[in-house]
Amino acid sequence: MIKKNFLVFGSMAVMGLAFMSCSKDLYSEDAVNELQDATYAANFEKRYGKIDPNQTWDFTTGETTYSPVSSGSSTRAVASAADANFDHTEGSMTIQKEVSEFMFNKLPKGVDNSAMGKRFTMKIGENDFTIVPIFQGCASYFWELWMYVEGVGHQKIWTKGDDLKYRKAGTTGEFKKVGYGTDGMKSDGGPYEVLAPTYTYDNLPVGASMTFYLRVWTGGHDQYLKFQANPLDESNYPIEKSSVDLKMLDIQEAPVPNGLPEGYTATIIGCEDANDKDFEDLVFMVYGMPVPPTQRVEKVVEEKSKRYIMEDLGDTDDFDFNDVVFDIYYDRKLITYIYNNADDAEPSDIKRETLSNLGVVRAAGGTLNFNIKIGDKSVWAKSNVTSIKTTDMVNTQNGYNANYVLGEFDATGYNATANNVSVTVETRGDNEGVFVIPFPKKGTAPKIVAVPVITDWMTERTKVPTTWFKTESASDSQSNE
Repeated sequence: MIKKNFLVFGSMAVMGLAFMSCSKDLYSEDAVNELQDATYAANFEKRYGKIDPNQTWDFTTGETTYSPVSSGSSTRAVASAADANFDHTEGSMTIQKEVSEFMFNKLPKGVDNSAMGKRFTMKIGENDFTIVPIFQGCASYFWELWMYVEGVGHQKIWTKGDDLKYRKAGTTGEFKKVGYGTDGMKSDGGPYEVLAPTYTYDNLPVGASMTFYLRVWTGGHDQYLKFQANPLDESNYPIEKSSVDLKMLDIQEAPVPNGLPEGYTATIIGCEDANDKDFEDLVFMVYGMPVPPTQRVEKVVEEKSKRYIMEDLGDTDDFDFNDVVFDIYYDRKLITYIYNNADDAEPSDIKRETLSNLGVVRAAGGTLNFNIKIGDKSVWAKSNVTSIKTTDMVNTQNGYNANYVLGEFDATGYNATANNVSVTVETRGDNEGVFVIPFPKKGTAPKIVAVPVITDWMTERTKVPTTWFKTESASDSQSNE
């Protein structure tokens, strides 16, 4: 299995007072009472700088996302850590000019090609399949290509410009690197021969639906780099353009790359990152024996989301912020698209049905039992999971699974504006008791922070970078000690 770590997609839920990230951390009730105010705030400011009195701790923007309806209990990944599997191999291949000619014939330059588009997913078959970028247009935006597989989760496939080269068909010169700038591959007119990276996937669940989407930074590569440095700065958040919201279109029966055995078939997918509707900002191919079939999508879940994360006692100087990690999906609606004809690009009617809010627990790095509350109602406790002990650290070690589901809960009563969540911590031994950790007030040292669900949490003993906070310079800017 190929593993790729992404330091910051970020999860920074800060300081949950009565936790112990590692089993050697000791708990004392006196320490909690003291650290909750002066000592805790001092430790936080020593690490991250002085807190602005107007600083709030909700770093989300309320962006709406869309997912195809899953056959499971929700549209989120519900696989165990062992099952959440994106086994794949990477390589490279030369794409012949016939593929380029086919693409330009089906997607004429400078033309609104949106009438060809339909909401779609692909259905995973029994054989492996390969994804390969074949064209990159002239676009100032920067993006990453991702996929979501039902029951498994989300996986980044490719980043704009990575290892993609081309030359005009019929020439013998060196292949030219595309890069991530605005020129793309249109300047030479085409058709092209393309030297491209390949990503071959196997062992995914047969029959599961697969959705593709772009994560787009409209400010270009500079904004992308700023996001990597501080994934909690909402001005640098990406937007999503997916195959289920008419931002991609599929063209079947494409020429297969040379050298493949008989029986392989291919589909090319055109992507739109802005509003010119030519669907040539990125074009990639999916091939297999046979290629996973395209499915017409008629039902989609529309929702918003937040991730909440907590940290242990500040005096441990741990600052990995992973003692509790849970997501809440809210303002959820089931949208059904109704078409008069099978080939219509636009629906004749759209029906919407309200769904319940959903909570998903992703990780538990603390070694004490905790209870998650919404308002005054307890909705989930670590002690209710019979497969683990309350002292276990779950899904916070190196190589953790960002799609892991430790548990789910009904989040009815959740108020996204008020962030009406809290966590109670049950201590042990001589200092036995229950301590409540609410969402922090403005200008105070935080013990819970709300971040986008695209944000990764840190592994054990890896400090959240100081660049994530809009505070005065801290004495130590290292992200790992």
